[in-house]
Amino acid sequence: MSGADVEFRFTTVDDEERFVREYLADVWPRFEAADHWETGWFWRYGGFAAYDAGPDGGLVRIVFEGDPDGFVAAEGDRWDGFDGLASWSLDRYEERDPPYDSLAAQQREAKGERAGEWDYRLKPLVARFVLACVREFDDPAVLPADGESVDGNYGLWAATHYLWVMTGRDWYDETDVCLRALRNRVLSIAHYRGADAARTEYERLLSAWEAERESIEAALDERSTGEGETV
Repeated sequence: MSGADVEFRFTTVDDEERFVREYLADVWPRFEAADHWETGWFWRYGGFAAYDAGPDGGLVRIVFEGDPDGFVAAEGDRWDGFDGLASWSLDRYEERDPPYDSLAAQQREAKGERAGEWDYRLKPLVARFVLACVREFDDPAVLPADGESVDGNYGLWAATHYLWVMTGRDWYDETDVCLRALRNRVLSIAHYRGADAARTEYERLLSAWEAERESIEAALDERSTGEGETV
């Protein structure tokens, strides 16, 4: 078994969306049951298409540990027949410079021994979750509101809250994680779009949070007793 990526380039972002919804969501269980597949996940980049650092059209990358030749033999005809797919290519990690004998080794090299092992195990779980959401909801980015019990801003972000509660964390753990995530994303903007773009986003976040003060104070007045119920 060895590590590899398969990169798919699409004519439009809509074609990328169809690929995830009409192909990946259905076939992922088959991937995981196949002899040529050990583990893996996917990335999609159409959300970045509007930026200079983004793709020209849609882009999906399947990252996997397994038998690349067996994977291509099993799925290549389906890829070739997918309407809107401009091209696909296979990148074997053993042929990179430097080469890696496995996806696990590449992850450890990129993230460190402990974080690389954790990432190697976590990303497949997230891939399954995302594709389950795709199968369950018409638009998994914005989950349906439940009457008047939630506001119009309810969406997939709520899944991160459920994640922290279900793993035994409290309010302060969660707000700390949100701060760390914001910092990470600002630095990611700097990596791909430059320091000026990152500073602009950092200032926007500061202004946006400060603008919430009045509405938060009003909400706090309604919750002054600290006697909320678990929902």
